[in-house]
Amino acid sequence: MDTMVRLDEILAQSNMSLYKLSKTSGIHYSTFEAAKKRNGQLSVDTIERICQTIGINTYEFFMTDDDWDSLDRYCRTRSDLRERRILSQVQA
Repeated sequence: MDTMVRLDEILAQSNMSLYKLSKTSGIHYSTFEAAKKRNGQLSVDTIERICQTIGINTYEFFMTDDDWDSLDRYCRTRSDLRERRILSQVQA
């Protein structure tokens, strides 16, 4: 995963610029510039600081819309199965 691309997506959703993130988090802007040169890879420590600043959990940084959709489908399926089991026990 290109963490700089993901960061850009998250910043767009948060209406925050990279410059403002840099100032708010205390992460030097040059850190982001260096990451771009390293094929978009930020360190885990930097990602954790970003998440704390933006107010999201670290796992949310790595989850794409497709991941959230898959998780939603999984939860709905599990919920449907559980509901069917409960109904079958009540009806028996």
